[in-house]
Amino acid sequence: MNLAVGTVNQAKVSAVKSCWLFGEVKGFKTQSGVKDQPFGHDETRQGAINRAINAAKCFDGAAGIGLEGGVAEHHDGLYICNWGALYVPGIKEPFTASGASIRLPDEIAAPLRNGEELGPLMEQYSKQKNIRQNEGAVGFFTNGRISRSQMFEHIVELLIGQWEYTRGK
Repeated sequence: MNLAVGTVNQAKVSAVKSCWLFGEVKGFKTQSGVKDQPFGHDETRQGAINRAINAAKCFDGAAGIGLEGGVAEHHDGLYICNWGALYVPGIKEPFTASGASIRLPDEIAAPLRNGEELGPLMEQYSKQKNIRQNEGAVGFFTNGRISRSQMFEHIVELLIGQWEYTRGK
C-alpha cells in the first residue's frame, strides 16, 4: 500500500520514508485545520488526524499519515508535543500516537504563549535557517542527540505497529 504524507517538510517526510516498507511514500502540502502553532495535545492531535485524512485524498488508493508538532502547558512550563495519525481507507478511525516531549526555555515559551510560532522563534534563537526542516527545536535543545526526524520516526513506528496489529487479528 502506498502512503501519502500530509506535509512536504523534509524532516517529517524522511521520517516516514525510513519506516514505511509497504509501498511508495509521497509528501503533499495539506491543511491541518488547526492554528499554525497548535497549542495543547488535543489541537495538535486533531491537526495530525486532519493532515492524514487530507493526505490520503491526494494519492489515489493510498493511506494517509499526518504528523503535527505543537506545544502544551504543564504545571512547570511549556513543552514541545508531537502527534501522528495514520488513516487507512476502510478502517473507521485513524490510528494515533504521540511522541517525545521536552520543556522549552522560558525565553521561547513566553512568545509562544503570546501567539508566536515555534519555527520562526527557533530560527531567531538558534540563528539557523529552516531549523524545522532539519534538527528542529528538539534537536537544538537535546544538543543533537534526537533530531526532529528521529522524534517523528518513533511516532510513525507506533502508528505502523498499531495498524499491523489490527491486520493480524
